[in-house]
Amino acid sequence: MKNVKSLIILSLLALTFTQCKKDEPATPATGCAANTCAHTLGSGQTAGTVAASTVGMHNLTMQYATAASPYTDGTTGEFEITSDNKLVVKLDGKCVTLSNPYQTGTSEVTYVDNCEFNLIFGVSEKNGGGLNEINIGSLGTPTTFLGQFHD
Repeated sequence: MKNVKSLIILSLLALTFTQCKKDEPATPATGCAANTCAHTLGSGQTAGTVAASTVGMHNLTMQYATAASPYTDGTTGEFEITSDNKLVVKLDGKCVTLSNPYQTGTSEVTYVDNCEFNLIFGVSEKNGGGLNEINIGSLGTPTTFLGQFHD
């Protein structure tokens, strides 16, 4: 009986050390899985693909903010460009995962967010590869340039 009791106590201790806390997910969350926004291509828009050299995490700072921009110069944001053609935007405590960009130039694709920030995000590649900047603009036609996030 003593061995059974010891076995139960050891089993409970082992479970205690291997369980996640209630407020901790078993695996870390990536992106903004619960908040996604997929753009439907409009007339004259061609599906875009992010350049492989821009893929990764980018902590960027707003520069050249216009008077109409929702963000002032110096505002920082976290942007993740994924290999499966998505853009994760984390700004001001909000987060959204954007998909289905359209091509807006030889080195830029644009993601439309009409779900969280109500902006467009233009991911621009440097001539030699790598992320140049992420431009933001207003939704609608014509689009108004509002500033750019840069490293």
